[in-house]
Amino acid sequence: MRPPRPRADHGSAFTDRTAVVIGASMAGLCAGAALAGQGFTVTVLERDVLGREPRHRRGVPQDTQAHVLLYRGLTVIQRLLPGFREDLLASGAVPYDSGRMPWLGEYGWSSTGQAGYEVLSATRPLMEAVTRRRVTGLEGLQIRDGVTVTGLSRTGDGWQIEIGDAVLSSQLVIDASGRSSRLSRWSVVPQDPIDEEVDAHVGYACRLYRERDPLPLRGGVMILASAECSRAGLAVPVEHGQWLVAGAGFGDRRPPREEDGFGEFLTGLRDPAIADLVSLLEPVSDVSIHRQTANRRRRWDRVPHWPTGLLVVGDALCSLNPVYGQGITVAAQQAQVVSRALERGHPVDRALQRRMVAVTETPWSIATTADLRQPTCPGEPSPMQRISGAWVDRLSRLAAAGDLRASAALLTVNNLMASPASLLHPALLLAGSRSLPPHRLARPGVLDELSRARRDQPPADPADV
Repeated sequence: MRPPRPRADHGSAFTDRTAVVIGASMAGLCAGAALAGQGFTVTVLERDVLGREPRHRRGVPQDTQAHVLLYRGLTVIQRLLPGFREDLLASGAVPYDSGRMPWLGEYGWSSTGQAGYEVLSATRPLMEAVTRRRVTGLEGLQIRDGVTVTGLSRTGDGWQIEIGDAVLSSQLVIDASGRSSRLSRWSVVPQDPIDEEVDAHVGYACRLYRERDPLPLRGGVMILASAECSRAGLAVPVEHGQWLVAGAGFGDRRPPREEDGFGEFLTGLRDPAIADLVSLLEPVSDVSIHRQTANRRRRWDRVPHWPTGLLVVGDALCSLNPVYGQGITVAAQQAQVVSRALERGHPVDRALQRRMVAVTETPWSIATTADLRQPTCPGEPSPMQRISGAWVDRLSRLAAAGDLRASAALLTVNNLMASPASLLHPALLLAGSRSLPPHRLARPGVLDELSRARRDQPPADPADV
C-alpha cells in the first residue's frame, strides 16, 4: 500500500512539481525518495535494465566488492524510507556491532568489546534491490529502466531531458549518474567545474564465499595496512550464510584477479585471521577487481550563474575511496538536505548545490588526509592535514592501548556521526598529552578460535583438489 503524499504548502518555487532523477544508483533512489516525500511527481531514469531481484549490473562495476552501510547512512535512509532497515534485515542483511568488530589498525588491535554502532552488511545488489522495492512503493514515483539520457537543455523555467527520440519535461533535474556523469558535455552550465582529485592508486579484489559449518566469528574482521605492510584485508558476513572477503593494496602491491594470487595476497596480511577464515569457507564466485578508487570532487558549487532547478549529487559530484565506506551515507545525507530544503520552501539553486558539496566536507577530509599519507599518492598533504593526521595517529595509539574514549571517538567520526572537530574534546587532548601506555590490547580471542578451527579441520580430499 502506497503511503499518502504530504499536503503541506511547500511554497511557490515550483508550479507543476515534476522532477527527473538521472540514475537509479543509491544516490538516485535516495534523491527520488526525498522528492516524492515532498509531493513531487518523480521519474527516475536508468540506462541499465533492472529487476526486482538482486543482480549485478554494468553501471555499478564496484557492486561485487564489499559494502557496509555506516550507522549514519542507515539512520538517514530509515527516515527517508521508513521500514528500510526491517526490509534489509528480512532480506538477509547481517547486523553486527562495529565496536566489537576485531580491527587491526597500524598500531595494534582497537576492538575493545564495548558497544559501538550497528552496521548492516549485505551485498550491493541486495541493498539496491531492497531500496528499489521501497522507492517504487512511493506515490508519484516511477523508475524507467533501459533508457539512456542523451541530452539536457533549459527551456523557460524548466528542463527538457532527451532519452533517444523522446523528450521529457520537468521543472527539477537531479544528476545522480555517478562517476560517468555527462553533465559537462550537455553544456547546460556556463563552464566546467574545477576538479579536485587525490589518488593513492588503491586496487581492490573481492571474492564471495559461503560457510561450510558454523563459525566462531560473526561480525567480520578488518586488517589495515601499515608502514611495514602495504596490504589490507576485510571479511564481512552477508546474506544467505555467505562472506565477502576483500583485499586492498597500493600501487604495484594491488591484489590480483587470479585465484592463487588472491589467496597469497591474503596470506601476506599482517595477521593470519582472514586467511584462517577463508580456509574454513567455500568459494562461490570468481575473484573480481576494482581499480577506479580515486577521491574526486567536481566543484559545481564554484561555477557562476548556476541554473535554477538543477542539482548534482552522489558520485557525480564527489566520489570517495571505497575503503572508508562513505559513499552511500553521503548520498543519503544529500537527499535529506534536499528534502528539508523543499519542505521549507527553499529554491533549488546554487546555494543548495553548495550545501550538497558541504555534505562531502567531512568524508572528503577523512579520506584524502589518509590517502595523502600513502607513498603511492602524488599529492602533498596541507599543513592542516599533517597536523590532523598526526593527531589521529596519536588517538589511534591510545585506542590500541585500550583507551575507551579515544576508541569511541574515532569510531564515531568514522561512522560520520560527528565531525573531526569532536576529536579535540578536552579529555582527549589531556589523554593525548600524556605518555603513551606501554601495553597494547591483546589479539581478540575469537581470532584464536578461528586459528584452532583451521588446524582442526580434516585434510582436504585429494579428489577435490
